[in-house]
Amino acid sequence: MEEGWNAIGNYYSESIVDKAWRGAEAYHFLMLAQRQLYAGSVDDAMKTCLHLRTFDDILNEEDIYSLLALSSCANRAFGTCSRAFIKLESIEEELGNSNDYGELAMDIFTKHGPKDTRSNRAECANCETMIPDWVNTCPSCQTKFPTCIVTGRPLMNLSKVWSCNTCHHQAYEEDITMKRNCPLCHFLIRV
Repeated sequence: MEEGWNAIGNYYSESIVDKAWRGAEAYHFLMLAQRQLYAGSVDDAMKTCLHLRTFDDILNEEDIYSLLALSSCANRAFGTCSRAFIKLESIEEELGNSNDYGELAMDIFTKHGPKDTRSNRAECANCETMIPDWVNTCPSCQTKFPTCIVTGRPLMNLSKVWSCNTCHHQAYEEDITMKRNCPLCHFLIRV
């Protein structure tokens, strides 16, 4: 059982109840990433897909990394896209399938270098280091950031965070204001 302090200073313990929510979270974020991509919010979709990697024990890895490759390519984050294709090619090799991902990667990366063009950064709430705005754990102090259940983004600015009274998942207040129910457990939000 994992225990420790989270980014907002609360002690947490990964209990059986927390593990039960993990499957719901995995499919919630998978569907969220697909909705974001379909709506054209490619940056949000990519950030949500990056979070999906933590659910590779629940979701199909090929689904996770193909969605990450698609969203990062659409977002012109070709470094992230390249890493997703490398993972897809290794999955392909494990399964003994054809080299379709390799051919597609070759088509993409002969036109675009495998480099991320975006450089949005945010300040870690714990150590004040500037870090990429999509990371769930600060590389300097190892602080873990919860993920917004509305947008899929890491919650780095914890001063305006809403927490569900039922499932205890969190979102930025500005993102939850237009919702009537918690996006994860669907419990009625009381204002």
